[in-house]
Amino acid sequence: MGVVKISYKVSLLLLIVFLAGCTHVPRDGNFDEVERLVNERIPQKVHWYKGGEEDSQVKAALNQILQEPLTSESVVQIALLNNRQLQSEYEELGIAQADLVQAGLLSNPVLFASIRFPKGGAGGNNTEFGITKEFLDLLLRPARMRIAATEFERAKLRVSNAVIELAASVQRSFYQLQGKQQLADIQNVAASSAQTSYELAQRFDEAGNLSELELAQERSAAAEMKLELLRTQADVQSSRDNLNALLALTGTDRQWSIEKGLSELPETDPDLESMEEKAIKQRLDLKAANKEIDQLSEALEMIRDYRWIGGASFGVSSERDPDGGRVTGPDFSVEIPIFDQKQAEIARMESLLEQSKSRFHSLQTLIRNEVQSAVHRIRAARELCEYYRDEYLPAKEQVVKFTQQEQNYMLVDAFELLFVRQQEIQAYRNYIDSLTEYWVARSDLAKVIGLGLPESSSSSKNIERHKHDSEVTDSHIKEMNSKSDHNNTHH
Repeated sequence: MGVVKISYKVSLLLLIVFLAGCTHVPRDGNFDEVERLVNERIPQKVHWYKGGEEDSQVKAALNQILQEPLTSESVVQIALLNNRQLQSEYEELGIAQADLVQAGLLSNPVLFASIRFPKGGAGGNNTEFGITKEFLDLLLRPARMRIAATEFERAKLRVSNAVIELAASVQRSFYQLQGKQQLADIQNVAASSAQTSYELAQRFDEAGNLSELELAQERSAAAEMKLELLRTQADVQSSRDNLNALLALTGTDRQWSIEKGLSELPETDPDLESMEEKAIKQRLDLKAANKEIDQLSEALEMIRDYRWIGGASFGVSSERDPDGGRVTGPDFSVEIPIFDQKQAEIARMESLLEQSKSRFHSLQTLIRNEVQSAVHRIRAARELCEYYRDEYLPAKEQVVKFTQQEQNYMLVDAFELLFVRQQEIQAYRNYIDSLTEYWVARSDLAKVIGLGLPESSSSSKNIERHKHDSEVTDSHIKEMNSKSDHNNTHH
């Protein structure tokens, strides 16, 4: 059996191919870094579904959360674990990581072979073999890897920022739904009160103690309150659908409930004066924009450094002449930069760099303005809520209290009592609107500064008390209706 001899050059080529084939491309995307960035800003956890055992544990925990009334904290947790758009964002990490690995790989060498057959005459075939490698590829490898590493860092910042923005959007939608539900509860009381007033008016009309105009006015008022209730209930469903879309729940999972009643105003707000600088320091999209400047600066420097080299390759070739002789030696080729010295590419990269810097400064300005706007909204909403709570609502409650007393002594009629009760209800509606705006503004500020704000867990006790008082008033009027029916029958 003959022994096949493999030359040193062929052995080296096979070794290179083997080592290149062993290059492993991880898909974890350095997700731990994203988790760290998120956990520094909000308490909720994130998870990247990859088909492992941990996925089942996360889904079981998700189902457990859905069994309880959702809070502003738990609803965000559901979204971060279940939102499919967020899962697609995580794949950006795998893409950026693969690009980083690719940047570290050398381009493949090129193998050249030719054979020429003689036409007539004596002599053998002319054969030629060669292998070449791009020389510039070796020089650019470190710069390529630095640029790709910066892009990987940008990807982690972008993905982490998407998590924070989703959390703020979910919390905003939660507060809107909570406010709408509370408005619906109050409006239901208002509609019931207006209907009670209309029924009482009908009793008076039957007894001949009310004009047709007054009866029509009571009917119109009852119909208006009912329409307002229907509109509010439609708003509740719309807000619920919006929140459900962010939670990405399907089937029976959509039968969740939320805590009733907006939280009352916290005693104090965070130091709003420091929010602007905190936003500049914490915003992940601003950090990503800064990384883009670094990336483009590195690319521009690389083009300038190697603008005169152009394409260059080196290798080894071997040629066998027809007479049997063979010549072997190195090959080298280089691009001569006579017409193209990368002028256009440098100019393009300079423009991209300046554009990136302009975007960065524009984003800084936008962030500062958004922070100021959110802070002003928080302060305005707090001022309104405090005035409603401390002055306007107590005044309305006092009017109802004294009217109730006078009605008990038959100094005013039931219609007057119902009228002042409806005014009180409208005051509470306005208070709820202001309270909703306060919490929405807080969630908007959290999004703007890229950092969660501390929340309050106190419930709206005064609103619950108001609902109870309204039910007592309605019960009192219905009792009067019953007495009126009895008197009319006796008469």
